[in-house]
Amino acid sequence: MRNFLFVTTLILFAGLAFSSSQVTHADEGNIQVVEATAESQFPDGIRFSVSANSVDVIDDIRVFFSKVDQQGRSSYRTVEFESGSSGSSVSGESILPSGNGAEYFPPGTKIDYSFEVRDKAGAVVRTESQEFVYQDNRFEWDTVVDGLITVYYYSEYVRNRAETVLEAAKQNLERMLPVLGIAPTEPLRIVSYNNYVHMAPALPFRSQEISEGLQTQGMAFSEERVLLVHGFDPTVTGTVSHEFTHLLVGEAAGPARSQVPAWLNEGLAEYGNIDPTDDYDAALRYGIFTRRIKPLWYQGSFGGTPEDIIIAYGQARSVVGYMIGVYGPDRMSALFPALQRTLDIDEALLEVYGMDQFGLDTAWREALGLEPLSSRENPESQASREGENSEGEAVEPTSAPEATPDTDTPPDGATGEGEEDTDGGSTSPGCSAPASGDSPAGLGMLLVLGAPIGLVALPRLRRRWPFS
Repeated sequence: MRNFLFVTTLILFAGLAFSSSQVTHADEGNIQVVEATAESQFPDGIRFSVSANSVDVIDDIRVFFSKVDQQGRSSYRTVEFESGSSGSSVSGESILPSGNGAEYFPPGTKIDYSFEVRDKAGAVVRTESQEFVYQDNRFEWDTVVDGLITVYYYSEYVRNRAETVLEAAKQNLERMLPVLGIAPTEPLRIVSYNNYVHMAPALPFRSQEISEGLQTQGMAFSEERVLLVHGFDPTVTGTVSHEFTHLLVGEAAGPARSQVPAWLNEGLAEYGNIDPTDDYDAALRYGIFTRRIKPLWYQGSFGGTPEDIIIAYGQARSVVGYMIGVYGPDRMSALFPALQRTLDIDEALLEVYGMDQFGLDTAWREALGLEPLSSRENPESQASREGENSEGEAVEPTSAPEATPDTDTPPDGATGEGEEDTDGGSTSPGCSAPASGDSPAGLGMLLVLGAPIGLVALPRLRRRWPFS
């Protein structure tokens, strides 16, 4: 997941709506802060403005700010202003940019900020910390709230849809807390847009190839504890529950979130999906038949063509379903503290499951009736046999084994066989759909290949492609 430059802790009061600016005042000794504000300049970032005066010459002004998970640490920017004479007032501003790459932060990000003003006589004044929610100020926002979850929405007559989004998040939270072994105490925010055109300017930059072929239906930002979602997409409950899981996985992993490989993050997200389809199972079968199943240790992030990525989702869903179905949710919840200690997924897996990624990949393949890879160094040499049995015939994978009697039963709705962050930071690049509504040509071939190899043809490929 994406590593952002500025990160912090936030406290959200139930029902708090986006605010475009806030003012604070301070007066200490010779320095008086007359006005200090934060204002959304969406999509460019936040503008901090300050006015102050002193009997001496003011020579330095800084704005300090922090966001989620910064744990008391803050960053600062210098405020530009024209120097005045003794006894004069000065005004200045500084922009906290939200652009591409590490600078980006989503609407819904909550920031604590304060100003520090110094004069040449050595006087210093620091304003009280204020809270500010960065907003997409093209719209007037309202909220629906339940416990730690707040959904922001806009326009009349869409409250019911916001409540649908809220309910999906609540169900996901109930489903995933036992699996992840966490008890969140900080707010989680969902910003719901009415259509993709409205949401697109709020998303981070995507490569031209991806943005032209796919549309993002939802995107999670675990460090900011924010989820952006297309609230009127027909698959919104699945998208919300998938992406909301990413926020919870980020909390479970804590400082080790960048060490969570994509296969685990996305597999858990699909395990937490309250509205799953068979699409990923079909994609997995297609990947097996076409010999495109990659080793787990090659899937710290998902890459390649859209077909490669959707196949990777199918594999991730199946692997996580296998882990929870066979070993129970307690092992999964124990994996994240181990990952925080080791900062290495192989060591954490060895500690909790007694096998590393190679061992897990082997066990999963054997459970599906596939030939395991003989070497982690040269997996390509096995690719030609992945979709064949010993006689060279195509093999259709079996379902993952049922949970053993001494393990906990997976939560209701788990398939047992089931279903980013390409930048290594907090972002889940989101659930995406083909922009034209068409499936990729390769996966469309399932309609042709289905009969000879017993595949289930994709009824829709759903308009939603998780691409996180």
